[in-house]
Amino acid sequence: MMRTIRTIIILLAALLLAWLLPWCYNFICSSPSESPLTLYSCVTHDFVTFSFEGKDDTAGYDLAGNSFDEKQFDSIMPTFFYRRLAEDDRLPAQIDGIGFDLHEVERSNFVFRSSPSDLNRPCTGLYQLLDAAPGREGFRTPDDVFRITHTGIEFVKMEGNCIDIPKSERFTRVMTDKGFVFPARAVAGNASTRKVYDNGYLLIDAAGVPFQLKQFHGRPFVRRIEQPDSVVFTHAFVTEFPDKRLLGFLGDDRGDIHALEADYSLHRLPLRPVDLRRERLIIVGDHFYWTAITERQGFERLTAVNARDYSLAAEHETDFPAAKWEQARKYLFPFRLVFTASSDKYVKPRFHDFSYLALGLNLLLAIGWAVYSRKRRRCRAVRILGILVLGIYLLVPLLLTGRE
Repeated sequence: MMRTIRTIIILLAALLLAWLLPWCYNFICSSPSESPLTLYSCVTHDFVTFSFEGKDDTAGYDLAGNSFDEKQFDSIMPTFFYRRLAEDDRLPAQIDGIGFDLHEVERSNFVFRSSPSDLNRPCTGLYQLLDAAPGREGFRTPDDVFRITHTGIEFVKMEGNCIDIPKSERFTRVMTDKGFVFPARAVAGNASTRKVYDNGYLLIDAAGVPFQLKQFHGRPFVRRIEQPDSVVFTHAFVTEFPDKRLLGFLGDDRGDIHALEADYSLHRLPLRPVDLRRERLIIVGDHFYWTAITERQGFERLTAVNARDYSLAAEHETDFPAAKWEQARKYLFPFRLVFTASSDKYVKPRFHDFSYLALGLNLLLAIGWAVYSRKRRRCRAVRILGILVLGIYLLVPLLLTGRE
């Protein structure tokens, strides 16, 4: 009995060390690092990187390594620094043959972000549908929430926690008439009351067809969005940018990203396939060009898109080599035990970074344990094999639990 308890304690200690030792190693050795902000310049028609180091009065540089001081950098990024240029009376007359309208440029700037942790996190399945025509009083928080089931849409009154049957039947009937197939694959919207206008919700039904759902004074508005043949949508994102050009973005099962304009026209962006559940996507847009940034561990792809016709303007890929301390970790630890990840919001045990390179150290530790145990005439093959697999994670608790 005591032998069994001791074995359980040793194994639990080994698992604890599999989490604690790599964490301590990362805490001591790691240093903060981020890929610098790089955007497409509508003046030089090249990617330029912002410099926040403050060295040699350099405000930024291009991919060729040419540096720019503050005034030069302001001039080649006029849609980013338009306020400063306006104060200095240095606004360009036109860009790419298009007049530089300060008001239009200001309204066209936007930033869109999609993170794996947002898509993979738990979801309650309850949503608030605002009134898209609130009048002078502005948007108000509704007194009900909706959910989409296998049979229809249900509105639940918060006061009393009961289903509003007439409203639910009314919305379900309209959605069914428009061809919506229940349940929904994706439900995307922005229920915040702190906005100028409301684009409602973008829904993707069970067949992968996108719809827009809005509410006007309790009356449903449902619009089926026509899609290209063989395209099945899986992700939806509602946007409510100041210029009102877009309704949102849609992602399909092939990794393509589509811009959905206010007239319900779809435009596939010229991006390489993006795995939205594993890669982060950032789109920084202005009146002339959009810069799409696709990121994953150790990799970044920049894609410049012409904002007028959604054509490809430029593309650049960068691989970031692992830091020396990360490379050394592969020789020390056969794996890591972690409980959180940047890809989701769940807290659960996960084994990461399995490395066969640690077998060399594990072999030395196993030989050392065999010599140590043989001197005490209690050398057990199962523990030597365990150290060969688990390495230092098992060796430490064996040394601490007493003599053999």
